[in-house]
Amino acid sequence: MRKIIITISLLIIAAFATAWLYFNNISSSESTTEKAFNTIPADASLIFEYKNETSFYDIFKDFTLFEAVLGQNISKHLTALKNTFIDNTSFNDALSTSELYFSVHQTAKNQADVLIIAPLNNKQLESSQESIQNLKQKFKIEEKVLNKTTSYTLTFNNQSKFYFTLAKNVWIGSFNENLVQKALLESSNKKQKFFKGESFSSVRNKNAIANLYINYPNLAPFLAGFSKKDKPAETENLKTFPAFSSLNINYQKNAFMFSGITELEQKGSYPALFLNQQSGKCTLLDLVPFDAASYLFYLVSNQQTFQQDLNALFEKRKERNKKNSQLQNISQRHSINIEKEFPLVLGKEFGCIQVASGNKIGIIKTNNTGRLSFILSTISTPINSKISRFDDSDILYYHLGDPFKGFRRPYYAIIENHLLVSNSMQALHGFLQNYEEQNFLSRTDRNLQFQQYLSNQGNIFYFLHNSNAKAVIKSYLNSKVNQQFKSDNFGWKNIYGISVQFSADKDKFFTNLYMSKIPELEDTNTQADSLLLDSLLK
Repeated sequence: MRKIIITISLLIIAAFATAWLYFNNISSSESTTEKAFNTIPADASLIFEYKNETSFYDIFKDFTLFEAVLGQNISKHLTALKNTFIDNTSFNDALSTSELYFSVHQTAKNQADVLIIAPLNNKQLESSQESIQNLKQKFKIEEKVLNKTTSYTLTFNNQSKFYFTLAKNVWIGSFNENLVQKALLESSNKKQKFFKGESFSSVRNKNAIANLYINYPNLAPFLAGFSKKDKPAETENLKTFPAFSSLNINYQKNAFMFSGITELEQKGSYPALFLNQQSGKCTLLDLVPFDAASYLFYLVSNQQTFQQDLNALFEKRKERNKKNSQLQNISQRHSINIEKEFPLVLGKEFGCIQVASGNKIGIIKTNNTGRLSFILSTISTPINSKISRFDDSDILYYHLGDPFKGFRRPYYAIIENHLLVSNSMQALHGFLQNYEEQNFLSRTDRNLQFQQYLSNQGNIFYFLHNSNAKAVIKSYLNSKVNQQFKSDNFGWKNIYGISVQFSADKDKFFTNLYMSKIPELEDTNTQADSLLLDSLLK
């Protein structure tokens, strides 16, 4: 009996010990991974992660979008690195099954490069150090010590130089030496950098074959670094979107498909207003003109709640008194209680469309066209039989918020149950003509092909039409960068468009990101699908 008790006790102890070792290894692995992730400098806007396993390379062996987006030069560099480190027998054990992180950073005006990070356990670290000695027999490798850390410079046959180092169980490398040094400094900083207020492990899908992380506020200065404008207005929406996304990849041959969650860094922001709304079907998608370069649409389920939250936001921004003063002044001059009347006719959908010429058109769905026409007639001046102009400023901004901040005293027209506004009469005329002739982007073959992978349910909808946006992109980018952008080095000319959709899910957004090549359709009507913008680009 005593032997049985001792045997059972030993088995129980062994079971607990095994479980403890297993979960301790998992915890240790996750800790090493998080430490590696936090080595990435804080100015990163995009980070791509995948596990260095054969399955990833097998799935994406014929995938060409990586080269189209990154460019042939960077792609060749990455291929050379794969042949040198990942496919190299002496180095393969060191990086086998490790997560690889590729972050994009601006290194100078109009220049960017990629930083590569990999977490290593103690066994992999020892293997890495042995592998470096083996590499020295095949390549020209220089080494130097900086702050007690040894850095290595590998020179390829084409004289390209790759810099890498091992620091605190993290492998760091880049074709830009300053990026490596910057990451080394970050490795000693324990402060959370990319996911503000959230831990990396809590937002990461470790079971996904690949993940994409986006820091939207960092995207604004990154893109501005390639612009010829001092303060490019096109990045303002990103600056006021204080959020980060953690998305996992879904394989499709000619497209990037990502889905996951988007967390807001601060709840007191304009996008946060939509977390209090339910997602729904966006019907504005059907009215997008065929020459649209981009659109940004919003959907609310309860207009009254939205108005209350918007007023609270103005209070926080210290704009509430200015709003009240403006609306009271309008009411006194026009003998109408605009603050009470106008929200009652607002529908649940609104947003902004930018057409190929660069002009912007605001669109608002209304639930009472007759009443809306009467209200607007009291506070506007007719220009012609179809178009009028607001007599006072900021009415739309004070009732719908940020998307309409640029429309101070716009021209407007009403078609069926939609209010259209623009600072350009020409843009309004163009939209009305497209509406009358039913020239909608949603009816083109390529857009139908693109939209079949997207949902029309959500709260925030963004879309960029690559071909129609050529002139807009040209006006934004520095001329040198624009030439590179259009060159054969990149494959952006083969991209149809990019879509990002956000659907409220309690305290976060469920997010879909989709970017695809131009659909290959036998019966595509190319004239209807894309504008001939060559004349605009000359």
